[in-house]
Amino acid sequence: MNKKDLASLKKILIQKKMDFLNKMSKAQRGIYDDSNTSVGDEIDTASQNSEKEMYFELVASDKMTLDAINDALVKIEKNAYGKCEGCSNNILLERLKVIPWAKYCIQCQEESENPKNKK
Repeated sequence: MNKKDLASLKKILIQKKMDFLNKMSKAQRGIYDDSNTSVGDEIDTASQNSEKEMYFELVASDKMTLDAINDALVKIEKNAYGKCEGCSNNILLERLKVIPWAKYCIQCQEESENPKNKK
């Protein structure tokens, strides 16, 4: 991978990191928003609980992606970015342009998702 592509992907990763941090911050404000503490009926309470549960799931999912982005940024600094964690081959640039935090090449990713390979 050339320096221009690497710099471009690093810029994308940093922007995605900021986007996810902002999104998670908004979701967490929704979880802990006490403005809806008025006494309501059971349906209102159930709806609020369901909404908070959805926020928790969003934050957990975004946290996993944010961790992968941070890992990719560390790999860039260590000159290890773009190597598949499964087979050590280079991850295709086209894949990294779509998912710049990808840890696996397409083949290893497909193998890890194949139920036949799960123990």
